[in-house]
Amino acid sequence: MIRIVLPLAVIVLLLFTPLFSADTSEVGGIVKPNTVTGMDYVGDTLKCWTAGKFSIVGDCAPEAGKLGLAIFAAIFVSAVAAGIGVLGLFPIIGRLTSAITTLAGVVVIAGVGFYILSNLGGDHGGGVQWGSYLAGGGGLLTLISGLSGMRGR
Repeated sequence: MIRIVLPLAVIVLLLFTPLFSADTSEVGGIVKPNTVTGMDYVGDTLKCWTAGKFSIVGDCAPEAGKLGLAIFAAIFVSAVAAGIGVLGLFPIIGRLTSAITTLAGVVVIAGVGFYILSNLGGDHGGGVQWGSYLAGGGGLLTLISGLSGMRGR
């Protein structure tokens, strides 16, 4: 069951938590940093996919080039791992789904790591936010869960 919940949690973290903040702006007398979530990167892509147009080029491409593509890859592989994790509830198929969960953890760690390293030290005037770190930690927990399942637990 944990091999289903962890990839879903990673998806929620990537889509709805602040991943990066940049210059501040004043709204109603309150100075607040402008934050970016994963939905800002892959919102149009997800709309295309829910409409049945399975593409990541043209109008359906993630925003910001490789950064958006890294976020989309982490979300996509987590969704696949969660979907296949349901089949892992059957004892015969359990280790195969654990291998896919392990692969999903590796892809999430790589995608979020690329995102964080690309945004560090830039001239953006902001910084990486807590959602990026939580998503990377969720990817690590997904990797550990998949490896544990391959051992037979």
